[in-house]
Amino acid sequence: MDGIARNAGVTGLDAETAVKRLVEQLAGPDLRLVLMFADWRLDPYALARGVQKALPAPVVGCTTVGVVSSAPATAAAVGFYGDWLRVGVGLASDLPKSPLTRSVDAVQSAAAALGTTPGALDPSRHVALAFVDGLCGHEEAFCIGSAAAAPQIRIVGGSASTEHGSTRRSFIWTNGEVLADAGVIVLLESALPFEAVTSSHLTATPAKTVVTAAAGRVIQELDGMPAASRIRQLVAELGGTLDVAHPQYSLARFVGGKPYVRSMVGIEDELIHTASAVEVGHVLHVMRPGDLIAQTQRDLAATATRVGGRVASLLAFSCIARHWEASATGVERELAAAYAAYPTTGFQSFGEQTGTLLVNHTLTGLAIGDPG
Repeated sequence: MDGIARNAGVTGLDAETAVKRLVEQLAGPDLRLVLMFADWRLDPYALARGVQKALPAPVVGCTTVGVVSSAPATAAAVGFYGDWLRVGVGLASDLPKSPLTRSVDAVQSAAAALGTTPGALDPSRHVALAFVDGLCGHEEAFCIGSAAAAPQIRIVGGSASTEHGSTRRSFIWTNGEVLADAGVIVLLESALPFEAVTSSHLTATPAKTVVTAAAGRVIQELDGMPAASRIRQLVAELGGTLDVAHPQYSLARFVGGKPYVRSMVGIEDELIHTASAVEVGHVLHVMRPGDLIAQTQRDLAATATRVGGRVASLLAFSCIARHWEASATGVERELAAAYAAYPTTGFQSFGEQTGTLLVNHTLTGLAIGDPG
């Protein structure tokens, strides 16, 4: 397995020490790519620039409120080695100026680095990873633009995060650049089997509602009624109650029979604040938590089967809401164990990309098969 992918991790918040230890663990011949995710309290400039300076391959990643790794870590990385992989990287900087155009351009740049075009990408050989600043306010546009540029391939990713209420921004990094208000596309051309992962354990209730007034990530009306009053009414009809500070119910838009979740992050007067944008006319189903651990285990096991039964590397972009729920229900260790059953590297995300959509309360990621 070390010949294909190698996981690395460090604890502590000293960037200089983290750089030294990560480089020691990752340095090796035929290194093609490093994906690195780090606790928001680590100095992102010292960390990203230091690791990139010491290693010959592109180093791409972002800050997070929590690293997802096979072992506890404040910074975790995975290196990919060998001729089975070719990598193209494209940067979408200064997203507020033109998020759709810059996201499309990032995919085109990544494809050009592979000597091809987005239209010529082959879904059996190509897959894209996407990382975006989770505080830029243009994450939805980044998802739409990047996925629309090459709709025939799978694209999954997550949003960089930082501690709620912190004055420090979230950042992405690539090739030694550390940026806010930006996104990055990592295009993989793989000779090994791979499978994109999308896992959500929330289950639909009988209740559904139509958005009749909204602005971005704020719902003002549902079914023509003030939004908060209507959602309380729907939850009461289900026999539940609503915690306005940390709503345990969520909303989901169904596309092709699959739920795409929009978490309710808070209720203020009659306004519902969501973690992903909704539009007027959307039909939203009220969702309640299912079995987080069992569903995660099932989806990861099925993914492992589809790549041949052995996983060389699992990249996991896991919504922070999943970890809040795990903490509230006392299953944090079980969730960590579900990820640690595979050689996992990833991060807790402010929102997850699956195709053109930004979703919440979801695990997205990529499994790469190990030929043994």
